[in-house]
Formats: sequence, structure tokens, C-alpha cells
Amino acid sequence: MGETARERALRALAAHAPDLAGTGLRELGHGLDNAAFHAGDLVVRVAERGDGHGVRAEARLLALVAAHVDLPVPVVRFSDEEAGVLAYPMLPGRPLLGRPAPPGLGRTIGRFLRRLHAIDPAAAGGIVPVEDAEPAEWLEDLDGPAHLLRVVRGSVPAPGRGRVLAHADLGAEHLLERDGAVTGVIDWSDAAVTDPALDFARLYRDFGPDVLAEALDAYGGLPGGTGRIVFYARCAALEDLAYGGAHGEAAARSLSWLFP
Repeated sequence: MGETARERALRALAAHAPDLAGTGLRELGHGLDNAAFHAGDLVVRVAERGDGHGVRAEARLLALVAAHVDLPVPVVRFSDEEAGVLAYPMLPGRPLLGRPAPPGLGRTIGRFLRRLHAIDPAAAGGIVPVEDAEPAEWLEDLDGPAHLLRVVRGSVPAPGRGRVLAHADLGAEHLLERDGAVTGVIDWSDAAVTDPALDFARLYRDFGPDVLAEALDAYGGLPGGTGRIVFYARCAALEDLAYGGAHGEAAARSLSWLFP
């Protein structure tokens, strides 16, 4: 049997930060793609599949993004490709998952995305994949209540034409907040050159239409309107319903505006 995520985290700490190897390892969270631990002042994130290439690419991506955006992103202390581990000093604040949007969240994220999406996609060549973001492909293996699936299947939009460097998983769990201010944007492991609508979809799923409208206004508007955003948000909510836990609970609360 292969090493557990905890064992790989401990091995990477022993190799790259031996002063923290004996401080204890506290689990912060466990998702579909990563497990995260806390050791000393570091977040130690372990890719589920030991993805060394992904770890190396994310470290390069974070350096690129940090030079252009106006919100903090992780600053990598070390990466271990063989163990699939990325470590960075913990940013202040708590994830917004399951919590209401602080005042001005939409404006803050809209400005952030305007800067992120202005990065020349060529600068991310070889760092992140280029994804077609074909809406119909989101229906593959999508599950959920039959009446909601009928709505999604009956509202598949045309693909968007624009391609930008996107976070592509910008949900509440990846937005940190303290004292009403956004203090960081974390977990860039799904970043891609893709449809900009993806970066608004989970914002809409998690915080509703008012925050989305505020974000789009600060962003300067999205060509093609909100149809793709709504579609991707609905698909993401159904995925989280199937996943369960805190993500499923948050998705269940969003159904009132996603499927009015």
C-alpha cells in the first residue's frame, strides 16, 4: 500500500523544513484533489495522486499570479515533486465556506479577476493546461435530483470564445476572510487557460445573484452575458451535493437562487 497523504507530508517536512518535522501535523481539510495540513507556520498541501508535475507547475503559477493581482496568494516556501507536496506560510483569515459574504466581496473579487484575466495567457504556457470549457462536457457523469438535472440539460449554453488565465475553482472554500476583508485566494491546483465565466460560477453558486452582479460590474462585464456562469454554477452545485459534507450543505442552500 502506498504512503498516505500524512506520511508524504511528514517526509517532505523532514527533507525541506526539518525544524518543523517534530512540531506535529494538524489536518486542515481534505478535498477531492488535495489534503492540507498545518505544521508550524506552514500549510503543507499534498496532492492526492502524488502529482509532482502539478506541484512544480503550481509553484511557478503562484509566482506569476502574485506579480499581477491585488489580493494575497500563497508564497511557496518549498515544493517536493516526488512527494507531491507544496508548502507555504499560512495566510491570515478563514475560508468563507458556509459563511455569508462580507460587504463588498463582489467588488473585491471583480477587481481581482480583472487583473488576473489581464495576464497574457502565453505567460502561463507550459504551466497550466489550455481547456476548451465545452459546456456540454459538464453533463458527463453529472448526477443529482432528476428535476434539477432536467433544468441543467435543457439549458446548455454555447461555448464562450474568450480564453484567459483562470483560477477555475474560485469557490468560498478558497477565499479567506478576516474582519470583513478578503485576506487571500488559495488552492490554484485547477488553474487553466479557459473560459473566464468559470471564475464567476462558484462565486454565484456560493453567494448569490447580488454578489455576482457586483463582481461583474467591477470586472467590466462579461461578453455573452451570464448564461454560461449560471450553467457552470448549477453543475458545480450538483457536484457538491453529491460530494456531501460542508460542501454539500452549502450547495443545498444555493439551490433557491440557482433553480428558482
